[in-house]
Amino acid sequence: MISGISNRDLQRSRQKRDSPFPKAGLIRLVIAAVISVIVSTVLSLPVSAITTIARAGAFSDFFGWIETIRNNPGSFKEMTENLAGGPLSGTIWNMVDMFFSAGLMEEGIKFLTCRIAIRKEGMVRTWMDSVAAFSIVGITFEMIENVAFGGAEIANVILRALAPAHFVFGVIMGYFYGKYLISGQKKYRLLSIVLPVIYHTITNGLMASMDLSRINLVIGASASISHIIAGIVTVIVMILWQKRRTLDVPVLEKQAPSDAC
Repeated sequence: MISGISNRDLQRSRQKRDSPFPKAGLIRLVIAAVISVIVSTVLSLPVSAITTIARAGAFSDFFGWIETIRNNPGSFKEMTENLAGGPLSGTIWNMVDMFFSAGLMEEGIKFLTCRIAIRKEGMVRTWMDSVAAFSIVGITFEMIENVAFGGAEIANVILRALAPAHFVFGVIMGYFYGKYLISGQKKYRLLSIVLPVIYHTITNGLMASMDLSRINLVIGASASISHIIAGIVTVIVMILWQKRRTLDVPVLEKQAPSDAC
């Protein structure tokens, strides 16, 4: 016993102090994920609509496009059903759509909400804390999205669950943001958002183009399988990081999330 404090109390205090996040930290991260899903879903609808209209050529001859639809309302459906213009053109448009509505929108909002959640002092003290925080937001986002958009078929929900893309995006984001926090180099903060956006855009764009041709089907299926492989590899790497304490590097005091911009 030291100064009236038993060894058991001292051990409990140490464990509490060394826990990954404060008591309400996990709740803050889950709320951040919920907000990310809601905001990104709402904002992606008009973005996708604008992309579809641009793809139909409305902006090149807007008044002529409106006149055509007014004279023949059924022409709008026909135009939207024949937007692809070939596998390559269709894939490019899908990439553009996925960049704005999925990659930039979802990853950008997750990045912002998670950073707000970890601004509370003590939330992130090590590089590994950063990885854990962003991965929690990512996996929670994934779970909500799977339930909300997985459809009525259980097989589809299970298939989406086996490809934890947002979890992988979250680990990438947390890894490089943590690297920024321990080094102070802003290039890592930039990479923490740029890499997930690019990865998300490319894979989603390829999967959205699967019905354009047989080659696109093979490439899109490969992109989907890559999510499963990336998920398995990411889990193994995180276990090794935790076991070997590879990322147990304290963040710089001046770069603490409560002060980082």
